[in-house]
Amino acid sequence: MIKFFKHNSDRIQLLLVLLVWLLLFATPILFGNSSDRINWPHIIKIWREYSVLLMIFLINRFVLMPKLFFKEKRILYFLALGSLIILFAVIVYYLKDILQGAARPDRLPFPEFKPRPMKGGPKEFIPPYANIVIMSILMIGFDSGLIFFSKWMKSEQNKLLIERESIANKMAFLKNQVSPHFFMNTLNNIHALVDIDTEEAKAAIIKLSQMMDYMLYESQSQKVSLQQEMEFISSYVELMKLRITDDVDLQLHIPDTLPQVSVPPLLTISFIENAFKYGVSYESPSFIHIHVNATYNQFFFRIENSIHIQKLLNKNSGIGIDNSRKRLELLFGSNYQLNIDTTEDIFKVNLTIPI
Repeated sequence: MIKFFKHNSDRIQLLLVLLVWLLLFATPILFGNSSDRINWPHIIKIWREYSVLLMIFLINRFVLMPKLFFKEKRILYFLALGSLIILFAVIVYYLKDILQGAARPDRLPFPEFKPRPMKGGPKEFIPPYANIVIMSILMIGFDSGLIFFSKWMKSEQNKLLIERESIANKMAFLKNQVSPHFFMNTLNNIHALVDIDTEEAKAAIIKLSQMMDYMLYESQSQKVSLQQEMEFISSYVELMKLRITDDVDLQLHIPDTLPQVSVPPLLTISFIENAFKYGVSYESPSFIHIHVNATYNQFFFRIENSIHIQKLLNKNSGIGIDNSRKRLELLFGSNYQLNIDTTEDIFKVNLTIPI
């Protein structure tokens, strides 16, 4: 998309310049005096003057600007440009008879070249060499503004491209940080189950392989269906049940009917993983309550779990939540709500994102 706009910007700039020059050369024909026939000698005289303007324009655009101005030789550029305009003005001054051709002064249609005399006063006119200076400054100013605007647009487009690439790289990095942590915990659970219940361990391995397929392939998309994401969360919770006892109050509430919408993948898994890692104790009552809901334009996630101080002293605690917060900022900017409340024995997360 950015390349498309970049190429279009160059085309629009070229077309605009061509249009201005075509209009300039067509002006003597379109707005000449209202006689029955076109005064070609006078038009040719004006075109000769415009041809001088065109030469100055082309030298400035294709020689002076790229060779001097954009090479940080600004003083030399303005000296060269001023010398160029003066040189052509002098040439026009000494060749004014050739430039005027057969045109008669009393038939000039344009005030800027030779206006009709004012009543009660002397004739006033702008000589061709002065007209060259004035028109050169106006045309070069117009062209320079157009070039600067085009370069500014390209610069902004490049910044946007770099920013998007940076965000994509950060997102991939954050996802890769989540995945190894999750698989390490899950494989440890299955390893512990092998000696207890072989059949259940086999079923867990199948479920894990399905989750791996989701994480390795489906989650590479910017968004996945809400149904897929909820199936992944349900499978994760089922596998985590393998390592906890029935004394832990574990609740997962997902509506039976979900809207057909899409959400960013793996956005809540760090909060759930954090709850199992720091919210379960075999020595004191523990609980994990997960609530998920969605409408057609918002996704709601809430999780509450018990806190056990000894586990929170671990130096690596909270890394997954920090990563999730960074992902939220990259994905939604400030257009999301994340509230994390901590009391002495309860940890709560409330997340609302647009979908």
